[in-house]
Amino acid sequence: MLKGTVRCSENYEYISFAQIKNEMLNLRSICNEQGDFSIPITKGDLLKITAIGYEDGFYIVEDTGIVLLNFPIQLKPRIYELKELTLTPYKTVLQFKHAFAQLQLANENSTTQLNFPPLTHIRLPSAEPGHLAPLELGGPITALYNTFSHKGKMEKKYRNLIETDTKMSLIKTRLSFPFVSSIVPIASNQELDDFIDFCQFNLEYLLAVSDYVLLSVIQEKYRKFNESKILKPALN
Repeated sequence: MLKGTVRCSENYEYISFAQIKNEMLNLRSICNEQGDFSIPITKGDLLKITAIGYEDGFYIVEDTGIVLLNFPIQLKPRIYELKELTLTPYKTVLQFKHAFAQLQLANENSTTQLNFPPLTHIRLPSAEPGHLAPLELGGPITALYNTFSHKGKMEKKYRNLIETDTKMSLIKTRLSFPFVSSIVPIASNQELDDFIDFCQFNLEYLLAVSDYVLLSVIQEKYRKFNESKILKPALN
């Protein structure tokens, strides 16, 4: 067994929840909050250490047959290049969607402007000779429908957005990064989002299934996920 602590190479502070994978034995271990870990090894094994915000580390086991304690592993901080940032008065996308759905434009008149179209008069022969009877088309009922049907569509779109956001929040609660990365080598939140999109989990199934069954499903889905990433460059 190899036991040690993963730390930052610059300030020597411990790195919580880093993942150590024995590439030869296909075994994984997750550090605790203090960066401590233990993992089985044999001579010649290759260890890969990954953590969010740090460059990947690689170590080759040159000794075996003994228990190694306090093995030092240090990772170099990784610099991420961020895209252009736009500030908004809303803390979350959900708040922005709610504000957009409730948006009201300024109106000088307190009453609702229905903007009725002009009435079209078609003269038809009346019962009395020499007279025409008026027939009105495009009346106020059509104008009312055109005015308020838009509001109904906006409210329906808002409800769909809220329902979608709620489902995604529940899915990410069950498929959290620490849980999934302890099963398969997911290295970042972006890769986790891509994996969740690929899996297309049914929400009702995801909330009802046990952790044991979910573990085996994630492993099988990840195998197909990797195969799809290999096939895409080949098809291109």
